[in-house]
Amino acid sequence: MNLKYKILAVLAAGIALTACGGSGTPASTPASSAVPASSHVAEEGVTEPINLLTGTLDDLDDPDTVTFIPASIVSGVQDGKLTAKVFSYDRYKKEDIENLAVGDKITFHEEGAAWNQVVNDAVTSIEKNDEYHLVSINGGMEQPSGLDLKLEDDDTYRTMTFDDYPLYYEMGEKTMPLAEDVVLKDSSADPQAEAVETTGADAVAAAINAEPDNWTTYNTTLVVQGGKVLEVRRIWVP
Repeated sequence: MNLKYKILAVLAAGIALTACGGSGTPASTPASSAVPASSHVAEEGVTEPINLLTGTLDDLDDPDTVTFIPASIVSGVQDGKLTAKVFSYDRYKKEDIENLAVGDKITFHEEGAAWNQVVNDAVTSIEKNDEYHLVSINGGMEQPSGLDLKLEDDDTYRTMTFDDYPLYYEMGEKTMPLAEDVVLKDSSADPQAEAVETTGADAVAAAINAEPDNWTTYNTTLVVQGGKVLEVRRIWVP
């Protein structure tokens, strides 16, 4: 079977985590090859995220799609199932951000927003740092209605917070069983740690339950297919 791949949102390989003087590199993921269809039509003159309102928790049940999601495990593993809060972040076409002008509008999720809660703000200022591929809109995230963006790959900008993380919004909460051959890839020991692999539902459940409060949006990625968790990945974060 030829699997389709998509990313609701995942920390892309190479994102530097700069808080507290540390750095970490998330596990790499395949590029997205399918963007879910949406009936939403953008307003003329408004720059919107490419993934605006196009993904839902139901996508995780698709048997033909492997999905990588940043998640916070909220209840450990009980009876072979884990409950997680699932998150995403806004991404924009490079050309849209490069063509953005004062007087235009841009749509984005504010910190702590749910997936269907967006703001549609007028652009009053744009500052660009070409050396580091950064764009600050309306004074950046320190200001009301401000937004910071970073070039994530050759053709996509993503939101950015103080510590270089994406600006996450919550998709919702979902309970999913662990696959029998689920794999935990844990490189959270230190910035240079090689991933330690644990295989099997019972062993992975025991590892997660041993540290119930240390599986957060910033360090945890779930790989899901057909409603089951195939992999749990945890990285080091400051």
